[in-house]
Amino acid sequence: MSTKLCQNGHVMDAGPGADKADPKKTRFLVEEAKVPVAGWLVALNGKSKGEDFKVREGKTSIGSADDNDIVLTDDFISGKHAVIKFVAKDNERIFILTDLDSANGTFLNDSQEQIAREELVDNDTVTFGQTKMKFKCL
Repeated sequence: MSTKLCQNGHVMDAGPGADKADPKKTRFLVEEAKVPVAGWLVALNGKSKGEDFKVREGKTSIGSADDNDIVLTDDFISGKHAVIKFVAKDNERIFILTDLDSANGTFLNDSQEQIAREELVDNDTVTFGQTKMKFKCL
């Protein structure tokens, strides 16, 4: 979608169907507020190898479904696989990783035991399905 800025500072929509729209009609586009980044996940293998994904303040959802904050295309990742919750408490920054009853599990570091809920710390590795990722926090 393309947009044009009118002289009055309003944004004019020139997206799909714009050729049929009244060119004098002004539409307002509202940008969602950006939630600050609190950390990153970097894929170490698989289809996403080398890609980095932002972990934002609040909750960051992870899975293969398109409506997740982090979408991974590994065939072994559930639609709603896991969530990372960031909490700032008494000058502490805490990251909690929770598996959402995924089919193939979530694993922390080199453990062979699936996790249900664990705290993440800087440089942890997390495996979702068969995708291994490095966690970096700010």
